[in-house]
Amino acid sequence: MARPLTLPQRLGLPVAGTRMRLEAASKTATELRIVGIADGQPVGRITVEAEGPTLIITAVCIDEALRGYGAGSEAVHLLIHAATAGGLATVRAVAPGGNGLAVYFWFRMGFHPLHGEGPEGGIWLERRVG
Repeated sequence: MARPLTLPQRLGLPVAGTRMRLEAASKTATELRIVGIADGQPVGRITVEAEGPTLIITAVCIDEALRGYGAGSEAVHLLIHAATAGGLATVRAVAPGGNGLAVYFWFRMGFHPLHGEGPEGGIWLERRVG
């Protein structure tokens, strides 16, 4: 009997874009490193979980000095494409309560809010990909 794919395998990691690459921190990791292609240096991380056909993004963290240059946006776009290729149906993320910039970020990524309160007073946002 074949062993089920790990999340990084299902997502086809590593995946590369124009300036950023997503790679698993380990074989079974739910933490993904965001690495600059030009210099190979890490610029941040994304933490994820899978619940059935849904990929849940629990955090997107970009090193403070590197914020505002599109690394997070490119990394999330890469992750959405990987989730689609991996057969997932939806990608869900949470915007922490009181963080309007996070809500705006997820709107720009094509996510829409879900009804009701999210974790710790935040807002759940979702995007159908499959």
